Amino acid sequence: MNINKFKNKKGFTLIELLIVIAIIGILAAIAIPTYLSYVNRAKDSEAYTNLGAIFTDETAFNATNSFFMSFADPSGKTFPTATTALAIHGFVPSGTTPIAYAGSPFTCSGLTSSAVGTLQTSTGGTITKVAGNGAATIGFIPAGMVYFIYNVTAEAPAPTQPASYGVYPSTVPSADATSLECGSGFLGYAAGNLNGSNLQIFANDSYAQTIGLLAGTTY
Repeated sequence: MNINKFKNKKGFTLIELLIVIAIIGILAAIAIPTYLSYVNRAKDSEAYTNLGAIFTDETAFNATNSFFMSFADPSGKTFPTATTALAIHGFVPSGTTPIAYAGSPFTCSGLTSSAVGTLQTSTGGTITKVAGNGAATIGFIPAGMVYFIYNVTAEAPAPTQPASYGVYPSTVPSADATSLECGSGFLGYAAGNLNGSNLQIFANDSYAQTIGLLAGTTY
């Protein structure tokens, strides 16, 4: 084999390769956090969108029934903690279908609504009710997977200041709401922990559609 033809061939030196690797590392260190921030901002937008939908649905429900409905997130996910990431999940439990309830207008007596849950499962010709939940009753059923859990607490009396101003509520919630309660006002929560170290709680209420951040930081 004639190796002379390779003698004048030049390649990369070790120093040049190390410099390239260092440059790639620097670019990755800058780009990856920026990319993740954009991704998490997009996830945050889910909370704003769905809390806006809750405000619309609760307002329409109140126009017909003269009270607001409370509900706990039917997904089975519990209120997130400050140290545990909340996994992406379906709002409606697997195998469950929301079925429109024919019975409006409902009544509200002693902060308890006459409405019943409308999340049901169907196996063959048998329909089984899932635990009563007011989300489907007011028509709030997000499609697909979500990053936050959603709770609405019926309030009496109604709030007099918007949640976004930090005046109402006075405390941050630490647990799920109780479904099918009723009142003259409501407070809606979107709670999530996208990375395991930033518990976010967004809120809006029946006073104003403006959505505020009660806990955590936005991305």
